[in-house]
Amino acid sequence: MNADLSSIPTPVLIALGVLLLLHLALVVLCLVLLARTSADRLVFGRKWPWVLIVVGVNLIGSVLFLALSRRPCAVEEQMPDTEPAGAERVVRSLYGGDRG
Repeated sequence: MNADLSSIPTPVLIALGVLLLLHLALVVLCLVLLARTSADRLVFGRKWPWVLIVVGVNLIGSVLFLALSRRPCAVEEQMPDTEPAGAERVVRSLYGGDRG
């Protein structure tokens, strides 16, 4: 089957080219995010199903990955900082102790 691209109007070809570039950029973004995400944060617990979904299901696979694949990070509870913050810490280190 030979496709004759000369019969397609130029604005349509440009729009298709832009859409193709956006799709490729989205796939690359998803694969980079997938590579940087640890497996314990992924919904299936493994990376290879998401690679298949992103690459094999075209645009919908990339959107599914961005929307559903990653679990939120666990928030670690931190103890309140007993040290003074910012400028107050610098003043105390330079002049020592409390200056009333």
